[in-house]
Amino acid sequence: MQVSTQKRRQFFLGMAISLLCLGGMFWVIKPAEIAHAIQQADERYLLGTAVYLTLYLFLRAVRWRFLLGPRIGQTRLFHIQNVGQMLTQLLPFRLGDVARAVLVGQQPGLSVPQGVTTMVVERLLDMLLMVLLLPLALRQIDTLPDWLRQTALLSGVAALGLILFLMVVANKRPLAHTLLTGLGHKIPRLASAKLHQQLDSLLDGLAAFTQWRTALALLGLSLLTWLPVVLAYDAALQAVHLPASWLNATFIMIVGAFAVAAPSSPGQIGVFHMGVIAAMTALGQPAEAAASLAVLYHAINFLLMVLAGLVGLNSIQVSFQRLTHSLGDSFKVAPPELTGNRL
Repeated sequence: MQVSTQKRRQFFLGMAISLLCLGGMFWVIKPAEIAHAIQQADERYLLGTAVYLTLYLFLRAVRWRFLLGPRIGQTRLFHIQNVGQMLTQLLPFRLGDVARAVLVGQQPGLSVPQGVTTMVVERLLDMLLMVLLLPLALRQIDTLPDWLRQTALLSGVAALGLILFLMVVANKRPLAHTLLTGLGHKIPRLASAKLHQQLDSLLDGLAAFTQWRTALALLGLSLLTWLPVVLAYDAALQAVHLPASWLNATFIMIVGAFAVAAPSSPGQIGVFHMGVIAAMTALGQPAEAAASLAVLYHAINFLLMVLAGLVGLNSIQVSFQRLTHSLGDSFKVAPPELTGNRL
C-alpha cells in the first residue's frame, strides 16, 4: 500500500499527540493512583458497560442499513461494520472506514461509493447530535462562563438549522448545485467538477431526508443509537464509584467524541483519556478516579471492538490477508474524517 507524504505526516503527528496526552496524564496523575482506583472498580457495572456498548454496535448497524436500504441483510451489515471498527482500533489512517466501504461495495446491488456516502452522512448526523446535546449537558456545570454557555446554545441552534438545510437541499438538488456554483464564483477553489460530483454523492446519501417522515425517523434512530453509549458511561461511572447521572454521562460522551476527532494513534489512545479526564474534572471529580474511568472504558471498548471484528471476519468468511489486499487497492476511497464516530 502506497502512503502519501501527507498521510505519513498525519500518522506521526497523531502518534506524537497521543504520546503527549499519555505523558501529560501520567505526569499529573501517578500510575499507582490509577491502578488503585481500577482495583476498586465494581465488575458488575463494567459488565453493564460492555452490554450497552454491544447494543450500540447493533443499533449503529440498524441505522446504517436504514441509509443503505434493504439490499443487504442486517446481520451481514452488522458484521461488516464490526470488522471496520476493529481495523480502526488496530490500524492507522482510519482504514476501518475504508474496509467498511470496500466490504459493502462487494455486496450485490451496492457499491463502494454508496458505502462511503452513507458513512459520511453517519458522521454528519453524529456530529450534529453531539452539538445539539451540548447545551443540555453544560447546564449542570455551575462554574461555566456565561459566554461559553451562550456559545454552546448558539451552536445547538446552528446544528438544528443545518439539519433543516440538509432536508431542503436533499429535496432540491438543483438548488444545492446552484449554491455550490455561486460559492465557486467567490472562492475559486470550490469551482471544480469534482466537487459537484462529490455533492451528488452526498445528496445520494441524504436520500432519507427527501421526506419528513423518513428524516425524522433517521434523526430519532440516531438519538436511539447513542442512548446505549450514555448508559455505558453511566455504568462506568458507577463502576469507579463516581456520581452517576445521565447528564454527567452525556457530557463525558460529548467531550470524548470531540476529543477523538483530533489526530491520534490507532484506537485514539491518549486523546480519549485526556478528553474524559478533562470532562470529569470540569464536573468537580478527582483526576485519579477520572483517569481510572477513562482507562477502563477505553479498554472495554477496545476489547469489544476487536472481538466483535474477529467474529465478523469469520461470519462473512473474509480472510485478513484478502481484506488488507482489498484495502491496498481501494485506499484512495477513504471517506472524510468527521467527528462523532467514535466512543
